Amino acid sequence: MDGTERATRGQTSGFLSLPSTSVGKWSARLLLLSLVLMLLNVFVVLPATEQRAGLELARSVFTSFVVLCLISAGVSGLIALVMKRERSWAVVVSVLLSAVVVGFEVVGLFIPG
Repeated sequence: MDGTERATRGQTSGFLSLPSTSVGKWSARLLLLSLVLMLLNVFVVLPATEQRAGLELARSVFTSFVVLCLISAGVSGLIALVMKRERSWAVVVSVLLSAVVVGFEVVGLFIPG
């Protein structure tokens, strides 16, 4: 092992790069999955369930799955940021979006409507 290999092993990823740790990669994948599911929810599930009566449960389950996917992306991203010292933009975005979603859910508990 030479000096350059030793120096790169301890380095963390930069902000403009893709995630380099396994937890950071999971966070980015879950973020991508949740974004695809959000688009699917907005353009397919919500219009289809609004046209037919009795599908409120399906809409709620799918929306809950999207929210849980995004929150798990944020939690894994937070673990990658704190424990693995990941600094990728995808991980930071997943943590920020997860914080926004959790904030909306908490506000929804206190202000129903």
